[in-house]
Amino acid sequence: MKAPNVAIVCNSYPTKKNATNQIFIKNLVMELNRQSIIPYVYYNPIYNYWGNASNSKNLLSNIIKYSFFTIGILRLIIRIKSYDLLNPHGVMPSGFVSVFIKRFFNIPVAIHIHGGDLNLYKSSNMIYKKIYDFTISNSDIVIVNSNNIKRKLLELTGITPSKLTVISPGIDYKKFYRMDIGKITEHKKTYGIHDDKTVLLFAGNAIKRKGLDILVNALNLLTTKDLEKIFLIICSEGPEISTIKTNLDDIKGIKGSVIFLKKVDQPGLRILYNIATIFIFPSREEPLGLVGLESIACGTPVIGSNVGGIPEYINKNNGLLFDPNEPKELASIISTVLNNQKVISSFNNKIDKRKAEHDINITVKRLIDIFCELQKNSLLEKK
Repeated sequence: MKAPNVAIVCNSYPTKKNATNQIFIKNLVMELNRQSIIPYVYYNPIYNYWGNASNSKNLLSNIIKYSFFTIGILRLIIRIKSYDLLNPHGVMPSGFVSVFIKRFFNIPVAIHIHGGDLNLYKSSNMIYKKIYDFTISNSDIVIVNSNNIKRKLLELTGITPSKLTVISPGIDYKKFYRMDIGKITEHKKTYGIHDDKTVLLFAGNAIKRKGLDILVNALNLLTTKDLEKIFLIICSEGPEISTIKTNLDDIKGIKGSVIFLKKVDQPGLRILYNIATIFIFPSREEPLGLVGLESIACGTPVIGSNVGGIPEYINKNNGLLFDPNEPKELASIISTVLNNQKVISSFNNKIDKRKAEHDINITVKRLIDIFCELQKNSLLEKK
């Protein structure tokens, strides 16, 4: 049997205007290509012209975005007979549109749920819940990125448990790895980082969910003596960034030891993970958190929020957890790290025995098995 032709359906996707937008989907596409399945990606063409469209949530913005999304879907419908299955990422709108197409063209759907729209489920109106339930009940298989998302789906919806499978989005260990100490030293010099500094790194969107303000609040609780030991790198863009800059300016002890970077590509991220002493991951909600896994793959331990999927991979070998509602707890951990270097050296800085669970090579092998099984079942039904 020939390899299935797969149409991946998503809203946002990396483009020239925003090369880091949902980059994990592109990573999966590239690995699928490498393993002999060539998927075609249908994404919202608005991102070809408006790279940060996701940050605008007002009515006019939504009308523009969904109008462009419809154009992309029309292209899919025109070519629908070329595909053996649909693989939408997210329930709203990609998954809903995919199961609607399934009803007319009898094509199987393997949906990825990454957690963003699921987090809205509990507080949403009945229409949202009905659309959500309709989508997952009409999908042939539901792929989630963590046990946390699996538990939420089982608690909140009437999903059939046998439809659910947990598969990590995957880390490409050829892109994220420990660099030679000499190269790390060179990169530190580029950023003006002295060897006596403890480098804290934050990488993520400047939005409330990502908790950058929690880190700033924690820093504000440290003594001047502790702050003088820190070099802080913030790699971020988003609506809260100007407020964050203002609030950091008020923390005198860290002035002159903070740099703000816009989002960087994966090679750039690898460098930042490697020059960091520790990665700070203060999210209020996080289905899994690939940045934490990427940091660990580069040999840098993580101080992460004890929420969502983060505690599924942070352990005594690679990091520490804290309650994101308690900035004092994060401040205490940072202070301990600053004043006791044995804390850092106690981490083995390896992804640990569960590395295979997050290897993109293995992730894609599992996806291909699912795609092939759906293709086979679909062909049997049509006979």
